[in-house]
Amino acid sequence: MQLFLTPNGRIDQATYWRAVLILLGISAALSVVSAFVSPFLGIAGLLFIWPWIAVHVKRLHDSNKSGWLTIAIVVLAVVVSMIASFILPGLFGVDQAALQAEMQREIENAAAGDAALAMSAAMDASKRIAQATLLPSILSTAVVTGVVGAVMGLFKTDPNDNQYGPGPAGASVAFT
Repeated sequence: MQLFLTPNGRIDQATYWRAVLILLGISAALSVVSAFVSPFLGIAGLLFIWPWIAVHVKRLHDSNKSGWLTIAIVVLAVVVSMIASFILPGLFGVDQAALQAEMQREIENAAAGDAALAMSAAMDASKRIAQATLLPSILSTAVVTGVVGAVMGLFKTDPNDNQYGPGPAGASVAFT
């Protein structure tokens, strides 16, 4: 768990990729669960921001770079995510504007005097939107992970001990 909970230390590229694939799998599973159970479960994804940051900071430390460069990585991820979220749904035939308009109509029809019914309609419509955008959402996450991973691959391991920890021989973090 130390790998995901602390930004201190260094990790090699192999450990970085194992951690990224685990986090990507958790993100995909969380997307599926939130699409079929409750879209509000997607908020649990916020709990995984810190593990993503910790893994990237350690990888930067391995190349003797400041962990603060992770801010640039986050900006890159947000930009790529925004671009992917505009392109991918259309490629899968998902008309997000139509889905939102349908949701609005259902809520307005249900809100004619019964707030509980309006809330239920909103939840049902949210679930349908989450299900319709599930595959584009998972692919968007995979694209962002791939782009960020490619950028992180540009940072080569510093073979010597540095201010962040020992060199590759002793820098491997246990996967616990």
